[in-house]
Amino acid sequence: MDEILNKMRQNSSAKLAHFFHTNQLKYTTRFLITLLLLVFIQCGVPKGEFGWTTTKMEEMDILEQHIQTITDYKMMRDDLIFSPTDTIHYVYQFSRNPGLETDFHISLNRYELDFVEIDIKKKRVEPDSLAIRDEFSLLRTGEYLIKIVHEGDTVDEVKFRVLPDEGYTQENLEQELAGDQTDEIIKYSR
Repeated sequence: MDEILNKMRQNSSAKLAHFFHTNQLKYTTRFLITLLLLVFIQCGVPKGEFGWTTTKMEEMDILEQHIQTITDYKMMRDDLIFSPTDTIHYVYQFSRNPGLETDFHISLNRYELDFVEIDIKKKRVEPDSLAIRDEFSLLRTGEYLIKIVHEGDTVDEVKFRVLPDEGYTQENLEQELAGDQTDEIIKYSR
């Protein structure tokens, strides 16, 4: 009888050990998969938000232009309209640290028949704010697209328009469209 009880105890211990071993494998596997997912989600360049403000740089003297520090930006990405006389200051605030040694290219594109790149700058994130800041000035009227690019992949982009202060009339619209074109066929086909 003692032998039977010992065998039953051994069997139940073996079953119990097997049960804990298989469940431990399940939980360990689930934990590792969750950990890997978190690592993959955190990899790559984080997205962020665009912020905007404008100044009239031509109205400032040289000393004011050099010591001016822009700190207040309005965070938005829709219905952005600026004047050709504005100096457009922007900030791109990352949601988390993309790496201080990470190079970004900021591409400014103007809409002609499609968006055409007119300016590109190489930037790094500011260590204190985890943001990229820059400005554009003397932009002609039209539609623009800014792209934040990392290693050939677009991280984020936003469109904005530059409109004349007096608004569009049929006359200045036709002058602008005709004046922007150097190709004679396109120029006179409008």
